[in-house]
Amino acid sequence: MFRSMFARPSSVKFVVNSAVKAQARSLNVSLNKVTLLGNVGADPKIIEFNNGNKGAIFSLATTRRYKNANGDIVENTEWHRVRFNGEKVEVIERLLKKGALVYVEGSIRYETINKDGNDINITTIFGNNFEIKAFPKRRDEEGSESMESNESA
Repeated sequence: MFRSMFARPSSVKFVVNSAVKAQARSLNVSLNKVTLLGNVGADPKIIEFNNGNKGAIFSLATTRRYKNANGDIVENTEWHRVRFNGEKVEVIERLLKKGALVYVEGSIRYETINKDGNDINITTIFGNNFEIKAFPKRRDEEGSESMESNESA
């Protein structure tokens, strides 16, 4: 008895779902979001535009580890081209160095440029936000490099 008293009629559920779907179609809803956590491959390249604004471009390595059919651990590293514009460039220029562990949020964009008569496709992550999770330590006497953790960058 309780179930029938408080149950929503199936026709109402259908109407609500149809209304939501229709609204989503009319708004042309989409999402382009990328989240990466990896190590910086080289010190960022700072570029200055004609209008005086700056941009920062750097490579970011993400590594996926898995066991293959033989039980061996395999590492597959992907390299991503990351670009920031605006006020975050000053922080990147000052703090981000090769080897740093960094978390990046942004969107993916595809461009085609013509270089020496050849069209080249470029995939770039345009960053909105980043956090430096660990800074690379300076080289010690033995020449090895290790990471220095950073809780809140």
